[in-house]
Amino acid sequence: MKNGILICVLALLLAACQQPTVYVFSENLQDEQRNQLDAALKAQSLSYEYVELAIPPDFGEATLLLSSDKIYSKETEQLAAIMQGLGYEPQVNYTTRSNHFYGDGNIGFYLKNVVAGTTFVMPKRLRTTQCSEDKYNDLLVTFTDKYADFTLPSGAVVRLGWEFLYGYVVIYYKNYSQTYSHSQPLVNTPFGAKPSDTYTFTAHVNKPSWLDCSLQIVYMD
Repeated sequence: MKNGILICVLALLLAACQQPTVYVFSENLQDEQRNQLDAALKAQSLSYEYVELAIPPDFGEATLLLSSDKIYSKETEQLAAIMQGLGYEPQVNYTTRSNHFYGDGNIGFYLKNVVAGTTFVMPKRLRTTQCSEDKYNDLLVTFTDKYADFTLPSGAVVRLGWEFLYGYVVIYYKNYSQTYSHSQPLVNTPFGAKPSDTYTFTAHVNKPSWLDCSLQIVYMD
């Protein structure tokens, strides 16, 4: 009986030792973003440590670095959801045990606000894309310093206020707002892959449905 109890205790200790750790790197986050990140990390299931080192310059705004010897899919999805909740699109990279942090399933969590301290310039003309309702795809949206003008399928133009806030584009409609995160993916076109500025909407709104669209401009050289 004692041997059985001892085996169970050893098994629990071994499982605890094998529990992976999330190493969290962050740069240029606003106070509100830091508070949201800390709350989300406390709510997920893995232990984590903040690391006071610079994020490699070749990493994107949001990167998860996984050890190739052991991958925890469910936990990785939880961490990716945290990044998405903060308005980022995570990239997943893999590394070997040569980096001592990332053996035995340990995970690197890298998050940076690359626009902090820089001048933000919004493109003047964009098109809606990835809309919840297909009929609202490819609408023209023009931006001035204060206003975003949506040209609806009927030809009517709706003028809304907007601003750049905490690294996001925020468009205001009546008593609520739609928020967009910025990325610069390559977009496949008949002329090959072309660079873009893409503003991905971060929440679904009940109405108007044309706010449930991302905004994009593709640069054709």
